[in-house]
Amino acid sequence: MKYLFYTTSETAWDGLFEAMQAAQKSIYLEMYIFVDDTEKENDFISLLSAKARAGVSVRMILDMFGSADLSDKARKELEDAGVELLFFRKWFRRLHKKIVIVDEKVGFLGGVNIHQSARLWSDLLIRLQGPIVHSLIRSFKRTYRTSGGRDQYVLSFKKKAVLGHTRIWLFEHIPDLRQPRLRDIYTESILKAKKQLILVTPYFLPHKWLIQLLKETVARGVEVQVIVPTKTDLTFITRANRFFVNLLAGDGITFFETPKMNHAKLLLIDENLALVGSQNIDAMSFDFNAEVGVFFNDKKMIHDLFAIVDGWRSAAQKITTPSKNITWDDKLFSFLIRALQPLL
Repeated sequence: MKYLFYTTSETAWDGLFEAMQAAQKSIYLEMYIFVDDTEKENDFISLLSAKARAGVSVRMILDMFGSADLSDKARKELEDAGVELLFFRKWFRRLHKKIVIVDEKVGFLGGVNIHQSARLWSDLLIRLQGPIVHSLIRSFKRTYRTSGGRDQYVLSFKKKAVLGHTRIWLFEHIPDLRQPRLRDIYTESILKAKKQLILVTPYFLPHKWLIQLLKETVARGVEVQVIVPTKTDLTFITRANRFFVNLLAGDGITFFETPKMNHAKLLLIDENLALVGSQNIDAMSFDFNAEVGVFFNDKKMIHDLFAIVDGWRSAAQKITTPSKNITWDDKLFSFLIRALQPLL
């Protein structure tokens, strides 16, 4: 199996653009935020339109809320070129998956969206080749059907059988389709930790059950580390992150706050298991959003991922005790967070 990690939005966009340029048969794209404001760096609208006009089957599914800023001009250009452009519309549900599949041979997934404000962010996208791509197509197919897709070739796609042991496997969290719950996935994975657990997330608003699970993990003698950005793209989330850092830093959990916005989502268990996907540590991802990611136990992949995490930690501020500089408005905000905790 071939793989490649991209650790910034810019490098991920370049990788996606290069793969799309080489497309001969098909491009399947499923994304939360896709906006036509990256044309100076990567003009995805023009590229996808050109590919569709050249006979490549281009199928796009975007979240209606996340991609609301996609211009009417861009929509018309895509549709006039022959792109099948669909929008995921469900009350209290978000299509938070990020999947791109080229020629049914190369697949991408992770946390990367396409919008200009994310250009300088750290993030994580993984490029994959091998049997796992067939699982990605199946995942795309499910959303495609739900969103009203009409291409019978896509709708009839059947995953090829994989013989023997595999070192990478797909997980999906789709509440409407009763896929395995993200809560169960995280609980089972964290309980496997014997020495070290590392969480990387831009938005850290854990449910009570996860807070308790992390505390119990520390009590078992496992080193627990959480990497979050010092400042996120959302003021409310920045303050919420700060609240939970202060809440848990005194319970033996070590936090690393990165100076740069980090939008990556991953879980590392010892040196044996890793999870990379689209999921955040918040109520939206765990209870409402459609999410997707991959587990893997390939030693080289895990080694490469640890190297990436080490780079982020080396540039971050280490926090092991709660901050003493708590203002009155921080206390008020903390009270509101605690009041809303049953809903988080």
